[in-house]
Parts: sequence; structure tokens; C-alpha cells
Amino acid sequence: MSIVDEIKERLDIVEFIGSYVRLQKAGRNYKGLCPFHTEKTPSFFVFPATQTWHCFGACGTGGDIFTFVMRQENMDFGEALRFLAERAGIDLHPLDQTRSKQRDELERLQKLNAAAAQYYHHILMDTSLGKAAKNYLAKRGVKPETMVTFQLGYAPDEWHALEEYLKSKGFTTEELLEAGLSSKNEKGNIYDRFRGRIMFPIRDQRGNIIGFGGRAMGDGVPKYMNTPETPLFDKSSVLYGIDLARDAIRQTGQAIIVEGYMDVVIPHQCGVRNIVACMGTALTEAQVNILKRLTKKIIFALDPDAAGLRAVERGVEIAKQSMEHRVVPIPLASGLIHYEEQLAGEIRILTLPEGLDPDELILQDREHWDRLVAEALTVGEYFFQRTMEEVDLSTAKGKRAAVERFLPVIAAMDNPVERRHYLQQLARRVQVDERELFPELQRLRQRSGSSAPGTKRRSKKEHPSVPPLPPQTDGLAEIESHCLSLLLAFPQLAPEVLEDIPLSAEAFQDVQNREVFQRLFLNPEKPLENAIAELDKELRLHVESLLQKLQGSPSLSLEMVREDLRKSLLRLQRHHLSRLISQLRFVQEDAQQQGTLDLVREISAKIDQLRREYLQIDQRYYAATLTGRKK
Repeated sequence: MSIVDEIKERLDIVEFIGSYVRLQKAGRNYKGLCPFHTEKTPSFFVFPATQTWHCFGACGTGGDIFTFVMRQENMDFGEALRFLAERAGIDLHPLDQTRSKQRDELERLQKLNAAAAQYYHHILMDTSLGKAAKNYLAKRGVKPETMVTFQLGYAPDEWHALEEYLKSKGFTTEELLEAGLSSKNEKGNIYDRFRGRIMFPIRDQRGNIIGFGGRAMGDGVPKYMNTPETPLFDKSSVLYGIDLARDAIRQTGQAIIVEGYMDVVIPHQCGVRNIVACMGTALTEAQVNILKRLTKKIIFALDPDAAGLRAVERGVEIAKQSMEHRVVPIPLASGLIHYEEQLAGEIRILTLPEGLDPDELILQDREHWDRLVAEALTVGEYFFQRTMEEVDLSTAKGKRAAVERFLPVIAAMDNPVERRHYLQQLARRVQVDERELFPELQRLRQRSGSSAPGTKRRSKKEHPSVPPLPPQTDGLAEIESHCLSLLLAFPQLAPEVLEDIPLSAEAFQDVQNREVFQRLFLNPEKPLENAIAELDKELRLHVESLLQKLQGSPSLSLEMVREDLRKSLLRLQRHHLSRLISQLRFVQEDAQQQGTLDLVREISAKIDQLRREYLQIDQRYYAATLTGRKK
């Protein structure tokens, strides 16, 4: 991950822009008065799902958090990079040869995993080797289109099938070992790690495949096997399905945590999209940090067996420690104010029916699942019910056990109203005066430091929450880089091609690509070499990396380069127009809900205009393809 991407993941664009502009909720997005021109009706929109902003008023411009701060603070890219890195708590180090090599190696491993996923998926969907696995998935209720959505696959029960395929694609044995796709035994023999297993590609928040989970067919041991720890994959730092669940989590305002792969696949197929899996491990702080950028409400839906209950307890504790807290004033009877720290979020627990996993329950009775989600218990309710069910309240020993087990739970509660409520409930069930329990409750809270005014539970530096960017669709990042690489390598083509296909800098989603294009190719006033020399150090390094992308490529005639560049620019412009149309639809929905008909008509006209432009670009791109030229 680049420094730019890391900054975007740590800083929430809504929170950041909200420190400059007064924003108000508009459906899934936010709107406000544009800070770059005078207006009375809000036309400035921030889109959390894509971490972008756009002014649909007089400015007509937009971009990401970098574009905003560069314009708002009148900074160049280097200054904005340092400014935002400091805000995000990231130390900037020069991209030396070692770090550059590490970045290239990670990108290489991502491409390797992507190739492996394509291979496994092909075996499952298109060959006789995957027929049994495909039938098994179908019996579990998985539809073919869902297999495609999750890119499910099958690793044939052979020792070198994947190895031979990936080597034919130019990957090395060392790379296969480093990615965890191959293993080496004590004798030094290399073999495929996954054999005879249904394969579940595991993606990070941006949609990059970083590892795999494999389910054995038949009686294979272990039943589930994951990619070992690699430079890309750390099981404790990823949630299965997060790339597909991200938008639904933000939209519903809650994330449901389950245990297994199928507990994500089937619910997603049935329309339950705000669901992720911790893949058989207890919830970790790193996983909570991913979720808290998207929502303040987490629901645990783990198995009701002993292991599942222990996982719930550990997960609740980790979530409480990792989620944001706020200090609130509590009026005391004496008239003084006492300050306490409370959880700035909500944790609930969904109790599954005995013997049913989430995927089985949703397939059998979706309404029952929805009801369980709606009635998910608070932490206090859950542990109170469990305690009362597991002790014998007819005996003195059972009553003492109830107090010893549940009183620490009450002591850990942030809200004083909840503490008082459950203290009364506990006292009533064990048939004692609550005043007799209160001194022990106070002692437990003092011992844990819970009652210290303004006490912070964690000393580590907190960063503003941020929803991650969605994965670049249709290779958009590669298209941007390819366009710029060709323009830099063949600058003589730039005036001609850019006059034929006018492109705004906003069409580039990557901030460094955008700055390079704007500084070097939009209204250039100096020769390219001189203009590059005047760039910030970070941008000069980026230009060098773009030029390196063409090294090793076959030699092309100038006419072939011109044709390649035109098609790439047309694809980029098509993406840009599609993105603008999508954003305008959100604005149109908001205007319709507000009943501002004039604005609805104005936006409809803009959408129609952009659609016409999109159609023209689409037709030009089709005409430039081989199929189009033949017709």
C-alpha cells in the first residue's frame, strides 16, 4: 500500500472536510455550501463510499482529500502529502531503493494471487475436475452467479497443478512459496499447498486478493486451511467479505460478525450484505479498527456452542477496548459533576438457534434471521441471561456464583443508568438489597480504573475513522498509469491526442497521476524535461516509476502507440463520465426527497447531457476497437 493510500485509509474525508465545511446528511452522502465559490443553495457533495467530493454548482470540480486540501490551503502536492501524513500520524520516509523494491514485490504477490484465483475459479466453473465441488456448493444453496461474485474456486487434488500453471505465466517457485501457494517439505520438495479443496479468495478492503481459505472435500484434515502468514496476509488483520460488505455496513449502520466463509456467501446471496467473517479466530483489535471506520454498531452472531460463547466474550472485550470512547459529564446527587468515559458505539449479541449456522438459518427462514438481528441483545442483557441460566439460584452457592460472575460485568459498563439497572436486576434475582452489593461494585470499578474522571483506556494514538476506498473497477488504476506512461514516453503525441480527446485532470482518481497530468500536459508552458525537473520530489519519483512500467515492453511503431493512447484515454474518459452520472443520481435522489423540483429538473438536464457525452465516447471507443473497425 502506498503512502497516499495509507493516508486515505486513516483519514475520513467526511470528518476532514467537515472541519472546513458545515456538512449535513443527504441520504448516504453529505452536502454543504461549496467553500470555493459563493452560493446559497448547497451544491457541494461528499461521497463516503468513494472517499471523493464534487461541486455540482459553479465550480464543477471535485476530487479526493488531497485535491481538497491542495485547493483549500493553496498547497502543492508535496505540501499536502506532508500535511495529511501528519494529520494521519504517518511518518514520511524517502522512497529509497529498498522500500521501492518491497512495494514492487508486494504488487507482484497481488498479481500472483489474482492469477491463482482465476485458475481455481476456472477449474470449478469450467472443468470436470471441479464438478464435485460445484455440486457440493449447489447443495449448500450457492447459486452460480454467487460463485462468480465471490470468485469461488477449486484446487484439484494434484501436487503440482497450480505450480505448473503459474510458472507458465512467468511466476517463480520463490514467489509461490512467499505467497503461501506452494509448500516445501523436509526433503526440499515443492508442492501445491491447497489440494482437493474448495477455494475462497480472501480480499482486503480495497478488493485485492491477499490470501485463500480452502475447505477440504470429504474427510480431509484439516477441514479448513488458510494461507499462512505472508507479506500480504495476516489472518488476524482481515475480515472475509469486507470488500463486498463495506457499503452495506455504512448504509445499514451496523456490521454483523460471523465465523465461516459460507456464513458470508449465502447471506450475501440472500440480500444480507452487511456481514463479515473473522474466519474461525477470535475478533482482534485490527479487525475492529476496520469496522469502526464504517459503523458504530457491531453485532456478534457466532455459534452457540462453548467455543462460540468464548469467542463472543473475547470479541466483546476486544471491541470495547478498541472502539472509540467519549468523556461525558454525570451529575451527582451532591450537585457536583463527575466525568466518565463511555463507549461511543454499540455492541450487541445475536443468539443463534441450537444447531444452525447463519447460512442455514437464512436459507430456511429469512424472517427469523431478520427478527434475531432486530432483537439482538445488549452485552448486559446477554451476560445477565447467561449467568441466570447457568447457576442454581435456589442455593446460597448459586447466588454467590451469580454475584461473582455478573458483578464484574456490571462494573465494566460505561453507562451509569445501565449499571444501576443491572445492579437492581441482580439484587432482585439473588434476593438481597442492592445497597449490600454497591460497595463491591465500587471496589471493582476503582480497581479497573473505570471511575477515574477523564481516564483514557488506551494510550496509543487514535486516528479519525475512515471508510476505505472501494477497489478500482475495470483496472482503472492501470489505465491511468498506462495513459501517463505513454504520454511521458511519447510527449510528441500529447498535443494531438489531447486535442482530439479533451480530458480533465479530475478524470484521474489517483492524486499523483492527477497532479502529473495537470502539471505536465494541461496547458504546458515549458518543455517536458524542464517541467518534470520543477516537480516535487515525490512527483518526480512517481514519474520515474511510470516510465519504468514501459521497460521490457515490445517496441511499437508511433502509429500503434497513438492508437493505444487514444483507446486508453477514451476508456478513462468513459469511467469519469460514468462516475459523475452515478454521483449526480445520488444528488437527484436527495433533491427529490427534499421536494426541490427546480433542482431535480436541473440535475436531470445535467445527467442527460453527461449521458450523451458518455454515449459519444462509448461509440468512439467501440469504433477504435478491432471489432468496431471490422464492422
